Amino acid sequence: MGNTIFTATGCSRCKIAKKFMDEHGIPFQELDISAEGKDRFGQFYRNNRSSVYRGKEGIEFPVFTDGTIIRQGVGVVIAFLHAGTKLDGFIGRSELSHGWMDGIHVSEGDPALTDDLVGVLSYIRKNGMNLQLDTDGRNAQVLDRLLAEKLGDRVVMEVKGPLSLYGGMLGREIDPVEVKKTMELVTRFPEYRFRTAIGPVVRKEGEPEISYLTPEEVAETARLIQESTGSYKQPYVLRVFEPEAAPDERLKSVGKLTSNDLLRHRSAARKFQVLTEIEKS
Repeated sequence: MGNTIFTATGCSRCKIAKKFMDEHGIPFQELDISAEGKDRFGQFYRNNRSSVYRGKEGIEFPVFTDGTIIRQGVGVVIAFLHAGTKLDGFIGRSELSHGWMDGIHVSEGDPALTDDLVGVLSYIRKNGMNLQLDTDGRNAQVLDRLLAEKLGDRVVMEVKGPLSLYGGMLGREIDPVEVKKTMELVTRFPEYRFRTAIGPVVRKEGEPEISYLTPEEVAETARLIQESTGSYKQPYVLRVFEPEAAPDERLKSVGKLTSNDLLRHRSAARKFQVLTEIEKS
C-alpha cells in the first residue's frame, strides 16, 4: 500500500503534514475524502474502525497509514514520520480546534528524546499552530527546554493533590522539588492554569479504604501552589473526577461527585488561591 494520507478539503493541519513529507522526501499518496478518496476512506474506516478516532465533531484529519501503522492528527503524524513510535508518550490525540493543538504530554515521554520533541513542535509552531502543553509535575527539565524554545502558548498543570498524597495519586514516586519547580516554570508561559480533579484517594492498601480528597487537602494543594509560585492569585480550577476513566480499576466503582459537591472544596482552596473556580461541565 505504501504511505497514504487521507485529507479533507481546506484542512490546514493536513497541509502541514503534507508539507513535512514533501520537505523530508517522504513519498506518499494523498486521498481527499471530499473527492476521489471518499470511497477508499470509507472502506479504510470500516476495516480499521478501532484505530481511527471519531469525536463529537467527526473524524480528525489527516489520517496516515504506511500499510501497517495508522496515525491520526497533525502532531501524531509528524511525530511518527520524524521518530517512529519514540514520541508516542509525548504527543497524543489533540482535542482542540481553531488553530490550537493539545495532546502534548510533557510528563509522559522520555526526557532523552527532548531534542526530537523540540524538532516536531518547532515545525508545527512554525507553520502557524498554537501549542497547549500539559504536565503533572514530572519532567520539569523538558518543560524548561520548551519554555526556552518558546514552544508553548498555554500550559495546563494537573496538580494531583497535596505533596503528602501526590505520589500515591499519580501511581509512582515523584520528587517534591520537581513538582514545585514545574509550578514555577508554568507561570512563565504566556497563558497557563492549574487544575485539580477532586478524585478518590486509596487511603489503605490490602482491603483498600477509598475516599475523595477532602476540602482540607484541597486547601493544602492551593497552599502548595501559593508557596511554589509566590502568588495567591493564580488561575486555579477544580473539576469533577470521572471514575469511569480512571486507570486504577479500584476507582471505577466510586460514586461520581457533582459540581455542587465541590463548593466546600472551592471555599477551602480560596484561602490560598483567591481565584479558584469550579470547572463548568
